Amino acid sequence: MKTSVILHGLHNEFTLDQMKACIELAEKYGGSFRHVVTGIQITGIEKDDKEQLISELPDGVTTVIHRGVNSLIACVGKGHCKNGQMETKELADYVERKHYGRKTSHKCKIGISGCGRNCPDAMVKDIAFIGTSQGFMLAVGGNTGMRPEAGKILARKLTIEQSKKAVDILIDWYAEHGEPRERMGQLLERLGNPLEGVEL
Repeated sequence: MKTSVILHGLHNEFTLDQMKACIELAEKYGGSFRHVVTGIQITGIEKDDKEQLISELPDGVTTVIHRGVNSLIACVGKGHCKNGQMETKELADYVERKHYGRKTSHKCKIGISGCGRNCPDAMVKDIAFIGTSQGFMLAVGGNTGMRPEAGKILARKLTIEQSKKAVDILIDWYAEHGEPRERMGQLLERLGNPLEGVEL
């Protein structure tokens, strides 16, 4: 029986050495590559080989989890793109290191875009930061799949430090109050804005 492994790198960025190692693993186990929204997928491997392949992943590459903070996609941001309004790496590194893999009631996807062009499709993530000339805009509750919708804007003109505080509050709130299989947008509908009245 064939199976697959979806890989995750630090805010979905893979170094050349990591990619080379992943290519070698795909060749070793008879797989091929496919890009998916949450990471890179090695397909066509034997089910019996899956755990061994995972044990040989290079440093900094893990598998995607399915319940919890499981995906953070960030564009290159202001320092590397002429359209960028905000730097994205500092916020992405912070979120990744503090929250990736944290258990929540269902999956929690985060997108960080340095400008309104929204290359990482942040607005359809559970938590979205969109760069503007005045700071980050924060939207919550976006979703794709069977119930697609854009996130609801909860804050504007956030600094990077305010954005860090906001994401901490949101993920703590989701982990504490989310019901089984409830996405963040559904929790927002049920309980309202957890940032209301909070000074960021």
